[in-house]
Amino acid sequence: MKLRTLLIAHALLFFILSIIAIFTEGTGGGGDSLTHYFISKSAWSSPSYFLDLWGKPFFTLLSSPFAQFGFVGIKLFNTMVGVLSSLVTCLVAKELNKPYYWLILPIAFVSPAFYAYTFSGLTEPLAALLAITAVWLCLKNKIAWGFILASFLPFARTEAQIFLLFFFIFGVINGHFKQLPLLATSYILISIIGLSIHDNIFWVFTSPYDSAGSVYGHGHWYHYLERLKTMIAWPGIVLAGLGVLYFIKKWLMDRTQEWKQEPWLIHGLFFSLLVGHSIVWTLGIYGSAGLERTLITVFPFLWLMILDGILFSKVLVESFYKSAGKWLIAGILICQAIFTWQSPFTKYYWYSMVQADKEYRYFKSEVASFIEEEFPNVTQFVMDKPDMALALNSNFMNPENRLNWSLYHNADQVDSEILWLYDSHYVPVQYGITLSQIESDGLLKELKRFDSPDGWTYIVYQRL
Repeated sequence: MKLRTLLIAHALLFFILSIIAIFTEGTGGGGDSLTHYFISKSAWSSPSYFLDLWGKPFFTLLSSPFAQFGFVGIKLFNTMVGVLSSLVTCLVAKELNKPYYWLILPIAFVSPAFYAYTFSGLTEPLAALLAITAVWLCLKNKIAWGFILASFLPFARTEAQIFLLFFFIFGVINGHFKQLPLLATSYILISIIGLSIHDNIFWVFTSPYDSAGSVYGHGHWYHYLERLKTMIAWPGIVLAGLGVLYFIKKWLMDRTQEWKQEPWLIHGLFFSLLVGHSIVWTLGIYGSAGLERTLITVFPFLWLMILDGILFSKVLVESFYKSAGKWLIAGILICQAIFTWQSPFTKYYWYSMVQADKEYRYFKSEVASFIEEEFPNVTQFVMDKPDMALALNSNFMNPENRLNWSLYHNADQVDSEILWLYDSHYVPVQYGITLSQIESDGLLKELKRFDSPDGWTYIVYQRL
């Protein structure tokens, strides 16, 4: 496939996905998706948010112009980022001399798991684009630009710091010693910029996550492998496994695999994040919630492994039937599509794209309507569920609109006109504040209680 055709195909895909993004209400990724949106939107009026480590400074910088157009703006930003990830991965496959490199496009978008998360305010799609683009620049021998771009990865996804180790190894074994310091570019630049706000030059090394433990608990070590099964279906898992075997065969047995590039820049990046997240979730540290979407960061490398799996299958079949290779590729893609669309998880991904969460719809129609009718002049709320702010047309990151439940034990210092919005998940999990405690403390007066069909409880309070 010619580059022009590849560009046209991706442009058409972007147009289609943009139409879906504009005319649907899905927010993807829950509270984190909305919080990143609110941070990006607030950054222009409160520049300190550009340096918010939880919000990811590089993501905030690039997405903030789009966020000014509302949540649909940040969805269009991530949609563009997701489509570019596919395009650049095709170019990486081409640079690595992989036949049928254009197959990356259907591999990436045959299932909705990847692009469902692009219809969001999440940072993972941008991290994926940065990682694969940095790899492409390195393969094109534009090492300086590749290392500079790679240096910004930790400021798009915190855990992407581990990727810098593999870019460093790539630089060492390929003799790019002069360019190695460029991997620290973003740390130096952002440290200096933030020095006007923070007193410590090393403030960028402060983790926005609690390393001691997680309120979400922990799980088994193969959790993320199970999640991959839901995200790309069984054929994708099998093909990725075959791709790894094909890579090992070419590297260690056939001696035809270039060992100074692909092992570090493709497989190293993918498995470092997969193994790293598996360890963190197993141990229950660094605030890990076991979220599958964190794997989106390394999906471009997964697509390359799946492509290798298809190529390996083609080689095996053609050893028996020379003319069957192309038919096999078509059959594999059809099989992948059928398995994916028959998966019970596909419905979940699709609905997360096209419609708002059920709890958000319930809160907006019942709780928000009650507040707008009974308290039309109240503009400040105590709440910890970001979609509450979206439903109330309030800015979740603006203290003039929203305070959080950490103020509960000093409730007497909060204006009595402010409404306290309790939800049965965020408040007890994040602050350990239960309904029985609120009732026994007698600090707040219940105005109305709402019980959603799915078992969530919302209560509107005011301070006594």
